Amino acid sequence: MKRLLASSACLLAVMLGCKHPAPTVPQMHSRASLLIEQAAAIPGSKVNVGIQFITDGGWHIYWQNPGDSGEPPRMQWQLPSGITAGPLEWPTPARMTTSAGTDYGYQGTTVLLTSLQIPNTAQLGAAKVSGDLRWLVCHDICIPQSAHLEAPLQLASTAITNESAHQVLQSASVHLPKPLAPSIRAAVGDSSDSFRLTLTPSESITKADFFPADVEQIENGAPQVLERHGGSVALNLKKSEYLHQEPQHLRGILVLNGRDAYQFDAPVQSAAKRSGKR
Repeated sequence: MKRLLASSACLLAVMLGCKHPAPTVPQMHSRASLLIEQAAAIPGSKVNVGIQFITDGGWHIYWQNPGDSGEPPRMQWQLPSGITAGPLEWPTPARMTTSAGTDYGYQGTTVLLTSLQIPNTAQLGAAKVSGDLRWLVCHDICIPQSAHLEAPLQLASTAITNESAHQVLQSASVHLPKPLAPSIRAAVGDSSDSFRLTLTPSESITKADFFPADVEQIENGAPQVLERHGGSVALNLKKSEYLHQEPQHLRGILVLNGRDAYQFDAPVQSAAKRSGKR
């Protein structure tokens, strides 16, 4: 119920601040802007977009699973007719210990990526991409922030790249987790108090860290112990005491050797399922 209590405190987070009451006049400790890779786009194309956060030193914002407390940024798009936005793509977060527990988030400069699909029927001319963004920025207190973001986009017969935005978005894409290499076989076992994430082969794996995409599956602050067994390594993840229903899949980001981040999604094989196969 730790997350529930933290979230209750943070329900005021969205309105008043979290962990301690926010100042009467909250300061802006994080700023957001909207970046569009193309100054002009042609009908039928896909346009890369980024929401860039610049956060003051010592402060942080949250990943899609914020951990023990907090809330992720949320964007409500306002787009020209027919244009649609894809889901946000999140860079690999950091694990941070706070007074409320263990959080997942970002410090400094962070860019969340997405793309806009321009319909074939879009009329040529000037357009505006905009949206209302809400997020929390935290240090020893949490302060809710909001901004209306907008940027121009010309719909034209010839595409034109916005070079400065292109460079920022290309650099940001490096921090997105990649698909797990086909050469690595992954399996997830289930016991009464932990998940056991096994990777084979293991010759080049000396360190592993897992960031769960779903809340209250693992104990966020518990050590993640890596064990080697022959040609495999196993990462032991302590289950959250608030896990009420066993997940069918374990999803998240797996970071190997402290640098290589991969998308992870594997079915959970319980002890009962494994014994039933024999």
